[in-house]
Formats: sequence, C-alpha cells, structure tokens
Amino acid sequence: MNKTCRAANLLLALLMLGAGACAKKEQLVIFATARTQGRLWAREEPALGGKVAGGFAVFKKLYDAETRPKLAVDAGNWFSATPEGWLTRGRSTMACLNAVPYSAAAVGMEELTLSPQELQKLAEASSLPVLASNLYLKTNKKPDFLRSQVVVLAGGKKVGLFSVVIPSPGKPNRSKYLANYKLEKETYETEKAVKALRDGGAQIIVMLLGVNPKEKAAPEFFRNFLAKGPRIDLVITDEPTVKKPFKVNRTWVAGAGLEMAYAARLTLDLEQTSGRMTGLHWDKLPLLAGKYGEDRGLLDIISGYRKAAAAHFAKKVGFLTEALPLREKGASPAADFASDCMKRWARTNAAILSLSEPASGFSSGTVTVGSLYSAFPLDSSIVFVKIRGDDLERALGGLQPGEISVSGLKLFLKDGVLERAESDGAPLVPAKVYHLAVPDSLVGNRENSLLSSAMEFSNSRRYLREVIGWCFSRQKAYGRPEGGRIVKAEGN
Repeated sequence: MNKTCRAANLLLALLMLGAGACAKKEQLVIFATARTQGRLWAREEPALGGKVAGGFAVFKKLYDAETRPKLAVDAGNWFSATPEGWLTRGRSTMACLNAVPYSAAAVGMEELTLSPQELQKLAEASSLPVLASNLYLKTNKKPDFLRSQVVVLAGGKKVGLFSVVIPSPGKPNRSKYLANYKLEKETYETEKAVKALRDGGAQIIVMLLGVNPKEKAAPEFFRNFLAKGPRIDLVITDEPTVKKPFKVNRTWVAGAGLEMAYAARLTLDLEQTSGRMTGLHWDKLPLLAGKYGEDRGLLDIISGYRKAAAAHFAKKVGFLTEALPLREKGASPAADFASDCMKRWARTNAAILSLSEPASGFSSGTVTVGSLYSAFPLDSSIVFVKIRGDDLERALGGLQPGEISVSGLKLFLKDGVLERAESDGAPLVPAKVYHLAVPDSLVGNRENSLLSSAMEFSNSRRYLREVIGWCFSRQKAYGRPEGGRIVKAEGN
C-alpha cells in the first residue's frame, strides 16, 4: 500500500472516530409523579382493564431497575383521596417518598389546606427537599422549613429544581391570598429561582408546576407563561390535559404520572461537555404490579399505615335508625342532618350548608369514622356569622336557595327564586341580629353576598366533619331529620 492510500485510510478512520464521538450522547432519566393523594398501594385499576397497578412499592421496583443516571420528583397533592391520606395528612405519602428515595417534592394546593404548623411538621419529616418557590406566609415571609430551589447531582450533572403553584390558570400572574398563605406572582418567583439556580451552577433547569386541581390550564397558559422570562429546560406539570410533551420556544413541557397509577419517565438527551439538554423522550408507564413486582421494604412501610387506617376508620361514631340519602325528591336528608348538627353545636339561630358539601349519604345502622369521611370528605370548617335579618334575606336570595340546606330557617321559593324566609315560624325581623353557622367554603369568596353583608364573622377552626361526629356522640341513635325546609311553588 503506497503512502497516499495509507494517509487516506488514516484520515477516513479519524473521521469515523470523530463522527462516533459526536454521535455519542449522554442521557438522564427523570421519573415524575403527581396528585398521589394518599394512594399508597396497588389496586385493581378499571382504566387498565382491572389489572392490579399503582403504589410506591411498584414504583420503587421500576425506579431501581433503571440503570442510567436518574432521579425522581413529585409535584404534590398528597392526601385527599384515601382514608389513610386523610388520617396522616400526607405523612404516609412522605414516608414513601423518603423510602424510594425521591430527589425532591413540591407542595401542591392540597398541602396549603394544612396550617403552617402542620406543613412544617410534614416538611421536617422529609429527608428530601420540599419545594415551594412562590409560597409565603401571611406575614409575607417565606416558610423557613421549605426550599425555594435546590441543585441535585445525577450522573455528574447539576440539575436545578424549583416549583410554582398556579392557583388560577385563567387569571395568571396574580398574587393569591389563602387562609394561611400567600401565593406570589409566578413570573416574578420563577425569575428569582432560575437566577439562584444558575448562580449555584445548575446545568439543567427543571420546574415542577402544580395547577389547582379544581381548574384547568389550557395550552395557551403555558405558551403565555413561558414566552417571556428566563430559559427553563423542562417544565413537569400535574395538569391532566397535557397528554404529550410540547415545546414553547426552547422549553419542553411534559406531564407527570398521576394518581400513583402511572409514572412518567422523561429521558433527557444531554450534550457531553456542557450538559445542556438537547432532546426529550417521554413515556407514560402504568405501574403494573405483575410486570415490575413490589418492593418488600415499601410494602412493610405501607402495611403499618394501612393497618392503622383500617383500625381508625372502623371506629363507631353513632347509629342511624333510617338511611339518610344524599338526594331524595329534591332535598338532601344527609345535608339537612349536617345543618342540624351545625346549629346545635354552634348554638346559633340557624345554619346554612351548600349541597356540594356532602359527597354521599349514610346507610342505616352503625356509622363509622370511615363512613363519616366518605360522606363529608372536604376539610371545610365552621364559620360563625352575625348578620341583620334584612341582610340575611338578601344574602339567601343570592345563594341559589335550591342548592343549599338550612336549619332554623324556612325558605319559600317561587319559580326557583326566594320569595321570603322565616325563622321560628315568623318572617325574618329586618333589624334583628341573627347568629349563623356556615362552612367556610360558603364564604370563601370575598364577593360572596353572605360575607359582604355580615356584621361580624370568625372561623371556629373546627371541621364540619368533626362537628357531625360530635353530634352523633350526643345521642344514642338518630332518625331522619325533619323535611319541608325549602318550600317550592310554581307561578300561575
């Protein structure tokens, strides 16, 4: 072989080697879950044809089987859907996150129903960073037990993580005041978090974006939000309508696996030298117990919470001689019973309850803690209200009388509109001050007619569910409450 051929072959070999080096890429895998809501173990999943799926024990087997550099994140909402979630107020979920272990978890809207003291205990029980970048206390100070951002290592790469909670996607970038907290504008807090992460050496920036489960974030929300501001490589969201990843400028947006029946596996393509993200592969993985198995250590942790929950929710709280249906002939015996309990406990002239409060009725016979939670799953607390009779009558007209239950009042409707209201068998006295008991969900809106008309109001901090339990404890057995509280008449 002459010198010219040898030189050509050497050049070809070098070119092939260089091409192979350029083609070689690094990958990082992020497993993401959200809205677990207290679902700890595998169950038969109707959406998966009745197959047994879900839970942290299955997830850990899937996670441990991944051989590439990896981390796991959760976007919050930890306790509302199951008895064990309600009982532990998220502690059972946090124990599972610790045991996997996850690299970080974000606070969701659900956790913001906890008092600051409860949330602090939950965060302090965590061995992983708990993130809440746009969350403040009512004092305008950030909770020192939460993190605004964190840099974690995975495969030698520095991954910057932060989170924002979006209370109302339809009204974005506005401060939102809650009972115990303030959610600051998401754009402002995003800029602060990204700068802190860049200053901390983060090569990849990942946002955990939690949306209020009671609302929806349309694609336009993400496009408008991400069109301006600092560069974010990846947004992982719990918004259910995000069915597949999409890009807004240079930012990828992808969904997390929801309700612990699924996990999202996000495989990031990275440049070798800079660590910059160049591509994304996304998979929605059903957590099939038959496919992945279940981790024994997680099963032991879950078993303890499961036994404690079963014992607690089997406790008897009372007895009913008759069933109290959720709805019957245009009324709600279950809601009427709850209204009577509120009035009795609060020692007020009357009580008002939205028919959206009860989720189910009660069967006749023994009433347990579990059936109490099933019937009244919301964490509504009782508010005391003082209001003049004329203001009360106007407020009742603005409350859609067909969608409420009352105790100590009788409402007369004509063609669905309030015609008059009575108390103790007589019309409301305009100048008289009436004392009411209502759930805070009924007065949570500052534009609510009842709240705006009240002379005084204060929150008892006692859950409606607890008040109903107290009512059961005061009497050996109950029957059906008196009906005829809302009288409907049709026009001629």
